[in-house]
Amino acid sequence: MTWLMQGERPVSVTAVAQQLQPDVYPRVDDEATIVVTYPRAQGIVQASWNWPFSRKDAYVYGEKGTVFALDSRRVRYRPGDAEKEIDAPPPPPPADEPFAYLAAVVRGGMSVGPADLSSLPVNLTVMEILDAARESARTGKTIRLEAER
Repeated sequence: MTWLMQGERPVSVTAVAQQLQPDVYPRVDDEATIVVTYPRAQGIVQASWNWPFSRKDAYVYGEKGTVFALDSRRVRYRPGDAEKEIDAPPPPPPADEPFAYLAAVVRGGMSVGPADLSSLPVNLTVMEILDAARESARTGKTIRLEAER
C-alpha cells in the first residue's frame, strides 16, 4: 500500500491478530488483519498462515475503476461495468529475478528511486507500519503515526 501511495506514510494503523491453529503454529499468531489509513485512502492487509492454498492477490478500488491482481501475471480490471482480464508482461531483466536485481542495485547497474518498491524509504515505512500493527494488536488500540520521521 505504501508503494501504491508513492511512498506516502499512513496516518494510523489498526490491527487484530489471532492464533487460530495453535497445534500447527504453537508460538505465533497465524492470522492478522491490518487497516492502514492514509489521508485519502485506506488499505486492508489480510495476512494468514492457515489458508488452504497460497494467495498472492491484491484488489485496488479506485474512483473510476477496479484492478484485481490475481497472481504475479494475471490482472483483471473493470474500467466501468465491463470486466477484462490480461496477462501482465514479466518485468524486464534483472528485475525478473530477485538475486540478479539485488546484484544490479548493489553494483550500481540499476538505480532505485525513493518511492520504488524496494527503496529504503518505502521499506522503512513498511517496518514502521508493521511495528504499529504489532502494538495495535497487543493493545487493541489504533496507533497514530507522526507526520514526519
